[in-house]
Amino acid sequence: MIDEFATIEGRSPGYFKLLAVMGLLLLLGGAAFVYIELNGHGVTGMNNSVVWGLPHIFAISLLVMASGSLNLGSMSTIFAVKHFKQFGRFSAFLAIVLLAGGLTVLTLDLGRPDRMLLIMLHMNFTSMFTWNVFLYSGFTVLCFLYLWSMFQYPQYTKAAGSAAFFWRFILTTGTGSIFGVIQAREVFHSAITAPTFVAISLTSGTAMSILLLVSSFHLTGRLLDTRLVHALRNALIFFLLLVLYLLIVEKFTKFYSPAFYDVEQWILTGSYAWLYWGGVVLTGVVLPLTVLFNSHWGNQVSGIVAASSLTVVGLFCFVGFVLVAGQSYPFNMFPGYEMASVFQDGMEGSYSPTLVELLLGLGGIGVSGLLYLLGIRFFRLLPQKATAPEGWDVAWHP
Repeated sequence: MIDEFATIEGRSPGYFKLLAVMGLLLLLGGAAFVYIELNGHGVTGMNNSVVWGLPHIFAISLLVMASGSLNLGSMSTIFAVKHFKQFGRFSAFLAIVLLAGGLTVLTLDLGRPDRMLLIMLHMNFTSMFTWNVFLYSGFTVLCFLYLWSMFQYPQYTKAAGSAAFFWRFILTTGTGSIFGVIQAREVFHSAITAPTFVAISLTSGTAMSILLLVSSFHLTGRLLDTRLVHALRNALIFFLLLVLYLLIVEKFTKFYSPAFYDVEQWILTGSYAWLYWGGVVLTGVVLPLTVLFNSHWGNQVSGIVAASSLTVVGLFCFVGFVLVAGQSYPFNMFPGYEMASVFQDGMEGSYSPTLVELLLGLGGIGVSGLLYLLGIRFFRLLPQKATAPEGWDVAWHP
């Protein structure tokens, strides 16, 4: 089986250019962290209202995408989709590198990352953040075990893959629950927030897998059967429709309750309505579905790649909307009670991201990109050629 996989040569000018770009992003991210560490978070656009800014958007987006990138491995291990078995190693490794990039940004944006040990020694188990320490570290360990089993101990692959599969749902549910359980933040608070994060994870992870598989096989001159790309397209369509369904259900259930009229009207018509309609709905769902359902573009690899790119952008818009809009809506500190003060009562928060925040977030992408490029150079993660079984075809085409 190992003979079917091979490392890339990694000697072309294009490969070294990509390494240089990712290394530059990493260095710029490191420089941004040092600058913020020396001067404090006052140099960022974050303030008393919006305390999670652009770096958190990058971090959470990468973490959510990491969970979803395990899709190909899960399809082969759990659901016995044999033609995706050849992408199992790629899938597990991609989950690890995206997780590494997201956790790097998340850790460096905490304000005092040097006190991380205190968080681990004095844990507050009533906080979702404490549980996430175990969720992220547990998912990383399980992905390593899953990957190791595929290399050395195939008899344990199903057990390791099954554990990683169930853990990824717990992980993404935990990430969504950070926001969904905060009752005082009315934009966040919803029982559907966690399932929406799971659906967004499945969608963006599949899209990122398509982008990297198509580009990796193309740039290394390897054969990638178009039918496999079409199969991933169908999976992406299903996940996009699931996201659209959950967005509609959330609006229906919240508009059904008079208590949410004001906040929902603000979401759809207020200061950040452009990000919801233009970023989440249009870029993240409607445009990709339009491309994928088109009889021409939906059957072209270039069209599928374009739709996947829009889907990934939509993920960042979704996380950005949840974070920034959720914190900007006037804060209701004690729901059900009337309270008055002289500080920002009924005022919307404002947030303008700065260059240093952008560079810190891009540093996380640099970490993930660098690890991926080095991984496919030194480990047998990709098949020498990816083909579907003889006579097999996907069940549906647009």
